[in-house]
Formats: sequence, structure tokens, C-alpha cells
Amino acid sequence: MILFRRLVDLILYSNLFIALCAASLVYQTSFINSSPLTDQKYPYLVFFATIFIYSMHRIIGFGKLERITNNTRINTILKFQKHIILYGLIGLVGLIISSLFIPFSIILWLSIPALLALVYILPIFGHKKRFRDLPFIKIFAIGVVWTWACVFIPMVYDNASLNLNQVIFIFEKLLFIISITIPFDIRDLKVDNLHKIKTIPIELGEEKSKKIALAGIFICWVLVGLNYFSGFLTWSTWLALTFSYLITASIIFLINEKSHDYYFTGLLDGTIILQMILILFFNQMF
Repeated sequence: MILFRRLVDLILYSNLFIALCAASLVYQTSFINSSPLTDQKYPYLVFFATIFIYSMHRIIGFGKLERITNNTRINTILKFQKHIILYGLIGLVGLIISSLFIPFSIILWLSIPALLALVYILPIFGHKKRFRDLPFIKIFAIGVVWTWACVFIPMVYDNASLNLNQVIFIFEKLLFIISITIPFDIRDLKVDNLHKIKTIPIELGEEKSKKIALAGIFICWVLVGLNYFSGFLTWSTWLALTFSYLITASIIFLINEKSHDYYFTGLLDGTIILQMILILFFNQMF
């Protein structure tokens, strides 16, 4: 049991799992849009970039985390500080190597989310604040970076312009990422309160924040329906995304501040991979 828990901690807190989530979102977009970008090793770049950025975020945040020791997640992160630094270096090396196989035009497109991600984690504002520490910024910054890198770029690659269905798809995924990020602010209520970071749960409370997240998931499902009835999505893909959003809504509904971090970092983040798994499954079945 202890060995299994250590394995889970390794997968989750090495940022390997969240990197797999990012790569799976690239594959989902490319699968639906029939984009050839996956042939250009782009998912590998996104995978290693995610490991690097998330590791850097934790490394820079070590000093603030040390103020809070009565938290299992934070204790685990602090315990493996040297490991996380190593993972960050591995991510950087992988990012550099994989970028050699990516068209330069894509690298230019990536400069925008890359810059936003660096601003997000670096303490460049007054009183050593990061972009994520500014009021209500965190979830929107995460949503924009993820959607731009994992959805927008695969959508625009090899396309002169975006049609309405593609715009709807991009907005759906933006809203999806924002909706599953809101519960993380519920998890971090005490931490954000300590550092005086204004978030939606701090201002509106846990229950109202969950309702906002659930409303976001419902709108995502409506947008999926619009793309299905207009012929952009197949019936199998619509069914897969419908199931995924039903499961995601259930996870959000049951979540609370005291939920174990595996519930957030494992189950909630895992809904990203779940979409791709269900899409592949239903497209094989029907």
C-alpha cells in the first residue's frame, strides 16, 4: 500500500500526469480537426513544456509553501524539492529537443502562451507577487495558456482561418479548463487566504463557486451539442463528450475543501485525459 501511494505521488507530483493531460488535449483537438500537427512531434513539446512550467511554478513557490506545514499535499511537495528540480531539468531538455522538430511558425505561435506562463510563475510584480497572485487572475490565465497551446494552435495549423465550429470548439475547451480549475481554488482556500490572494471561492464561497463551475460544464455540453447538430462533431464524439461532462460535473458536485488532493490532482485533472479516452472508445465502438 505504501509502495502504491509512493507511485501515485511520483506520477502526480512529478507533473507527469498533468503533462499527459496536456498532450491528450492536443491529441483530442488534432483527432477532431484532422490536424497533421501530431506528426510534427508537437504533443511531445507540449508534454515536456508542461513538466518544465509546472516544476518551475513549484520551485519558485517553495519559499511560500514553507509557511504552511499542516497540509499533506504541500508536505509531499516540500519533501521532494530536489526531485522536482530534477523533473524541471528533464522537462527543459525534452522541451529543447522536441522544439527542433517543430515548424518555426508554431514556435512563434507558442511564444504568446509561453510568455504568459512565465509571467504567471515569476515574481515580477510588487512585493514579489506573481501574475497568479493578482485578484481573480489565476483561473483565467491557466485557461488561456492551456487553450492556446493545446487547442488553438492545433486548430489553426494548416488552416488559413477558423470557421465558426472551430471557434465554438476552442471556447468550449477554454470554458472546460476554467471550470475544472475553479475547484482547485476551493482546495487552496486557506493557502490563498494566508497570502491574501482574491479568488472566486474566497469572494463567493465554496457552494457558489461550485455552481459557477457546474454552470460552465453545462455550457460546454451545450456548445458540444451545437457543434454536433452543425455536423462538426460525429455522433460518437458527441456521446463521448456528453459522458465526460456528466462525469466531470459529478466530480465537481461532490468536491469540497477537505477532499483529498488525489481527488483534485488525480480525478479532476484526469477528466482531461478521460475525454480523449472516451472519444477513442466510442469512435471504435460506433
